[in-house]
Amino acid sequence: MNFEIAPKSTEKEYNWYDARLYCFALNIDGKTGWRLPTKEELNEIYESKNDFVGLYYWSSTEINNYLAWSQSFSNGDQGNSSKYYGSVYVRAIRDI
Repeated sequence: MNFEIAPKSTEKEYNWYDARLYCFALNIDGKTGWRLPTKEELNEIYESKNDFVGLYYWSSTEINNYLAWSQSFSNGDQGNSSKYYGSVYVRAIRDI
């Protein structure tokens, strides 16, 4: 992995737009540049050992104006979620 995963303590639930803003504003011990993972990066995290506890997590990958990719961390399924409604877990990453 060519990225760092934010600590579990930063995990939150947001709609997609608020999730992006949350990642952008995140500052952990002076480290900035956090973002949502792409759907490929999210799958890479799923396939590795991780401490993700939420059911679904946002990716930065958009499908259209209303939907973005999310991934289940219980079974690995990737699917679409409404960007506007409901809350999906957020776990930021940053390039290293």
